[in-house]
Amino acid sequence: MSTAISAPLSGLGGGLWRNTLRLGRNRASLVSAFVIPGIIMLAFWVVFGHAASQAGIDYALFLLPAAMFQAAMFTAGGSAMAFAVDQESGILNRLRAMPISATIIVASRLGADLIRSVSSLAVVTVIALLCGARPDSVGALTVAFLIALLTGEILAMLFCGLSIRSRHPVATAGIIQGIEMPFLMLSTAFIPAETLPDWLRPIVVHQPFSPVIDTMRAVLGGTPPGQAGWEACAWLLAGAALGLLWVTRSLRRIR
Repeated sequence: MSTAISAPLSGLGGGLWRNTLRLGRNRASLVSAFVIPGIIMLAFWVVFGHAASQAGIDYALFLLPAAMFQAAMFTAGGSAMAFAVDQESGILNRLRAMPISATIIVASRLGADLIRSVSSLAVVTVIALLCGARPDSVGALTVAFLIALLTGEILAMLFCGLSIRSRHPVATAGIIQGIEMPFLMLSTAFIPAETLPDWLRPIVVHQPFSPVIDTMRAVLGGTPPGQAGWEACAWLLAGAALGLLWVTRSLRRIR
């Protein structure tokens, strides 16, 4: 019985250790995790912060959920690239030849992503607080932090599933990373929905990224998320189901 329990735990620990070491040795991943989200947030705050304050908007608090989402999104993109490299290099084939289940492979990958997400989210949160963001409470900040972590894990499963199911995983992972920012910019991350043209507003408000960001923004402000909260739950549940299905089936198909 102890062997049956210790073997999966040993595999999980080994995979988590490998993926974490790999992250620490990849300078590009470290920059995208700890530098880029904070720089983008500071750039928007410096340029638009004064104008927003004149309109009565706490722009640092307004930007915080966008920065959190961006940090989680970059983690997911890096995870997809790492998974794709493992597939093209044959590492995943070797793992599938061992007595290791697909669940262990996925869990070790998501565990390393979780460590990166926590670190990245902590950095952007500290920067936002230093810029003057004032969340409604510590509990509200914690809930928004957890929503961003969950979003990052779900996006990681989706992106990994897309990349390893393609014929050219590394190229697909690179394309995913290339289209992340346009989707983020075409959302309610950096500007209020009320400022958008009438014909564009429904598209932006209801695309997958916006409800999640708006839900975190409502939580941080101490207001009910309303319809955005229900939309965010629906998108996240659909993404989790689809991502888990893609990743586990793709790993079982590897020979």
